[in-house]
Amino acid sequence: MHVPLRSVQREVLEALVKLYEENRKMVKSKEVARLLGKDEGTVRNIIMWLKSMGYVESRTGPAGGYVPTLKAYEVLKGTMPYVMEPGYGVVIVFRDGDTVRLTAVHMEILGLFSAEPTKALVKVVGDLTQVDIGLRARIESLPKRKLIVEGVIRSRDLNASELLIEISKMAVIPEEYVGNVGTKKLVTVKATDSVKDVARSLYTHGIRGAPVVDEEGNIVGFITTTDIAMLVGNGEDLNAPVSKYMRRTVFTINERESLLEAMRIMDFYGVGRLIILNSVRKPIGIITRTDILRYILAL
Repeated sequence: MHVPLRSVQREVLEALVKLYEENRKMVKSKEVARLLGKDEGTVRNIIMWLKSMGYVESRTGPAGGYVPTLKAYEVLKGTMPYVMEPGYGVVIVFRDGDTVRLTAVHMEILGLFSAEPTKALVKVVGDLTQVDIGLRARIESLPKRKLIVEGVIRSRDLNASELLIEISKMAVIPEEYVGNVGTKKLVTVKATDSVKDVARSLYTHGIRGAPVVDEEGNIVGFITTTDIAMLVGNGEDLNAPVSKYMRRTVFTINERESLLEAMRIMDFYGVGRLIILNSVRKPIGIITRTDILRYILAL
């Protein structure tokens, strides 16, 4: 369920998606403001609201900016030309360090149970004259990217607007909530606990890290065994409260989000674990890359 967007919010989100699709890099608020002819401060406030609702992710620093999330593509479904209806996808062809993007409107998997190489026959919309035989291609279903196929183009038919791709990799991401896959027995430590006590707790439970909570149970930080090892190596005071040394940035995800969204967040931020929150944003579990891998392998 998505919160309905007001016209000005949708306008800013559409502009951000347009700029991101054109340049495939982080988008600055001033770029959106310039495209729309609006005040940058107003645009920045709207983007921050979009971020709070999960439609935008951000990075800080000189190379930072904003990128749309999968939710952004979903909420704009039907208004963006490359998301025409559920079941449509995109074909990305890699050529000379650049990419050619085509809309996939139909796909058949051929030879799945034969000894011959498995192939994908894809009907596309776009300029096939830019695509050559032998190039590497990637097919992604939109808007959720639950199916991903990679391979090499073996033939093309300009009249039928079709590509035949010999598949080297194929993955289907199951549609499951992180709350059903992650570990529910979440071990937390208090901000007032000493580093020594936290180290003992992590060792006792056989875990590599734990969220740090305040007296109300709200997450205020995170500490890992690697962090503690560095403190020991640097001769820091291990009797000091863990709040002095904990990481302030904690990556979280709602229990009703999908595995795909968890994978995307982990990849975007380069982290291997996310704290699972309930509807009132209290920590109830943790999901790791290993949890996701085990779940997919079990299927």
